[in-house]
Amino acid sequence: MNLILEVNNLSGCNFDEKKLKLTVEKTINKTRWTNFFKKDVFVSAGFISEQEIQKINKQYRDKDYPTDILSFANFESADDLEKSKEENIFLGELLICLPDIQKYCQKKDISFEREFYKVFSHGILHLLGFNHNKEMFRIQKEVSLEV
Repeated sequence: MNLILEVNNLSGCNFDEKKLKLTVEKTINKTRWTNFFKKDVFVSAGFISEQEIQKINKQYRDKDYPTDILSFANFESADDLEKSKEENIFLGELLICLPDIQKYCQKKDISFEREFYKVFSHGILHLLGFNHNKEMFRIQKEVSLEV
């Protein structure tokens, strides 16, 4: 698998793109998709403000508040992804709100970096068709401890 990660950073924060890619790869490798992708896997990630993510959250989820991450999968379900005959796969787009993650970390007195990679992994799992369950939470926690 060759991962192509497009990052649109409107936040002004500096990120290690190698760690972002590693997070995607480790997340995929902990799922049933580990040997599925034959060629290129594309993921887009955008870092946006609280105001912007709140607006998008309201528009697409009818929830009028900021959130840490929104995932827009290119496939309706894991079954649709599995049925895809494409060799090169666009998984979808992640929109991440760093201020929301920072507020959560301050409230819980936890590491921003670890929480950020947990949230990023969480978004990737949604792009792969995961819904909130024990397996999803286990994988994202493991990945955040390994990156």
